[in-house]
Amino acid sequence: MFGIPLSGLNASQKYLDVTSNNISNANSFGFKKSRAEFADIYSNNVFTNAKTATGMGVITSTVAQQFAQGSLTGDTGNNLDMAIQGNGFFVLAPTANTANGNTNTESRTYTRNGAFEINKDGYIVTAMGDYVQFYDINDNDEATNLTVSGTHALQIPSNTGAPKATTKVSIGVNLPANAASMDKTKFDPSDSTTYNAATSETIHDSLGGAHTLSYYFIKNEPDATTGNTTWNVITMVDGTTADNLVDIAGTGGLSDGAARFTVNNNGASPLTGQTIHGATLVFNTAGELVADNCLPDGDAGFHLANQNSLDANHRSTDHYLSKAMGGGVDDSQDIAVKISATQYGSSSFVVSETPTDDGYSTGLLKSVSVNEDGILMATYSNGRQVHLAKVAMADFINPQGLTKIGDTQWEESIDSGEPMAIQANAGTAGAIKGANLEQSNVDLTASLVDLIIAQRTYQANCQALQTQNTMMDAIMSVR
Repeated sequence: MFGIPLSGLNASQKYLDVTSNNISNANSFGFKKSRAEFADIYSNNVFTNAKTATGMGVITSTVAQQFAQGSLTGDTGNNLDMAIQGNGFFVLAPTANTANGNTNTESRTYTRNGAFEINKDGYIVTAMGDYVQFYDINDNDEATNLTVSGTHALQIPSNTGAPKATTKVSIGVNLPANAASMDKTKFDPSDSTTYNAATSETIHDSLGGAHTLSYYFIKNEPDATTGNTTWNVITMVDGTTADNLVDIAGTGGLSDGAARFTVNNNGASPLTGQTIHGATLVFNTAGELVADNCLPDGDAGFHLANQNSLDANHRSTDHYLSKAMGGGVDDSQDIAVKISATQYGSSSFVVSETPTDDGYSTGLLKSVSVNEDGILMATYSNGRQVHLAKVAMADFINPQGLTKIGDTQWEESIDSGEPMAIQANAGTAGAIKGANLEQSNVDLTASLVDLIIAQRTYQANCQALQTQNTMMDAIMSVR
């Protein structure tokens, strides 16, 4: 007799507990609310009249998790904070497993809470110390092993390691077609009236030292027969002229008079009497560069070479590259200079392409950030930005079947199915929003209404129990 109202009290208590838990986690990042679901109880057998059965009360059938998207906080100021806009979970492991380390997927846990940080060893972890998992990536930023078992923890290097000497640089310019011709033998780098235009970029030696590579452009008189115009390109490293191995026009190399000349400026130029090993740019009447493909990869350009890398005819005893860099560095360094040049009717000199340099010095870590594709990028003080890895994500056929283990984490179960490795911003995985966090999906207004309902239901079941007790008292008092 008391079973029905007692089951109602238990169900009301469960409803109250679930609602209270939702409210208490309203500010827990990545938290997903739950919903208590109930079912009625009937006991029927062959002797029971189903038409007059009154039922035996209520039972809690399940506490279902609701994985609706939570709102984002906006910029948190912490680049390691991450929020998923879509389906998917971050993958965690309890230990700092390496790329070939713990491959047991049963040890992985899953979360929507992207409040990450760096621990004392440089690993990216959660506030509870679990290690965030990553995929290795190739040069195209694609995961090389798209499996949950292949994920691993990531230790961010505090520096970029050993420096790299420059081997390739590039520059793009437009030289003004209406520029006045000049006498290249009067060249003086300190006197801008002795050349038409100049620009510079940074290069690095084998020790990571930075040097300034300067380009000076001098226009010659057009060829009376072809109408082609020749420009001399003089390169200097930290103010010292550097030898060039190949003449860009392919018209005889350094022995060609247009590329090699001696400065004769009556002592006005500090280079007076010095032979300049320059390169030449030859333009046709359409303003296009006329050149052989002088570099190994087929690009137009020339080399800044060291003494030992030049043949006997092109060897200099005074101004080879390593000496121009100050000495004490690798004397076999060779820099291929790729030039993309045009000669159009601009009234001024224009750098049309940003100069590039494949060398770098040792850099210290400045910041770490993540993009929408989940690529973790480290920026260093030497200007390098290195793509370290991709944030691992997983999804499940039935997320509601995941087992809750606390700390806003879940484990796979038979009901959820096995985790499926996915990449951010692909399919239904969802993009990753850096410097953001996903808030709880709890609706406080709705939860407060649920509290009132739970309270009223509890009171009603108490009243039913009291009524049953009054009826029992009446029966017991019959004489």
